[in-house]
Amino acid sequence: MSESANGPGNWRTGVPQPVFNAPWSVLALIAVLAAIHAALQYGGQSWQSASLYLFALIPARFTEAGFPMVAGSEYWSLITYAFLHGDWMHLLFNGLWLLIFGTVVARYLGHLGFFGLCAMAAVTGGLASLALHWGTIVFVLGASGAVSGLLGAAIPIMYGRRVAGGVRPLSPGELIRSRNALIFMAIWLAITLVSGATGWTGNSFIEESGIAWEAHLGGFMGGIAGFYLLARRAVRAD
Repeated sequence: MSESANGPGNWRTGVPQPVFNAPWSVLALIAVLAAIHAALQYGGQSWQSASLYLFALIPARFTEAGFPMVAGSEYWSLITYAFLHGDWMHLLFNGLWLLIFGTVVARYLGHLGFFGLCAMAAVTGGLASLALHWGTIVFVLGASGAVSGLLGAAIPIMYGRRVAGGVRPLSPGELIRSRNALIFMAIWLAITLVSGATGWTGNSFIEESGIAWEAHLGGFMGGIAGFYLLARRAVRAD
């Protein structure tokens, strides 16, 4: 693919598609999240407690010797925490934003790229929570970090340049010079900080758990970085 056809950065062109034609990968992930939450609700307190013990991100696992846990759960929980939600409202909001921004990303990166970016954003969101709550006994859960990563990855595409046959995403240099993209990010940052300060991030089935602004920010940054990494790979694959 030539530089002249796609402009700076040699990004491939994304072809516009119908708004409501969501990729199967996005719909499948939403269905999996809903199925897991429904199963935990049906299973009752014992299932919910077991899911937290096995899959929630708990910073104390990394620092407290003898902390009750399954060996290795401190590592896999950096991804599995994203599959748990506190209540249906928490899941509904995450599912809605996942549908909107995940569709944009999956159409450009493809199904594997979409899943890969979700995983990267979940991990970076988890690491951000881990850094700010190091050693504490708090239960971090929810797909908000991954969803924030999808939002971050969608920005270069949404504000990309119209070219023949579709849209060319903004390069990193163009992104930091795009007024519209920066305004969008500033509004998102303000909402994230306000929601974190007021506790408006969704509650869990136990009082001392949740996912807040640090996971959103970590996931957002991981999503942007992941997009440019995976977009480059998509161009080379073509």
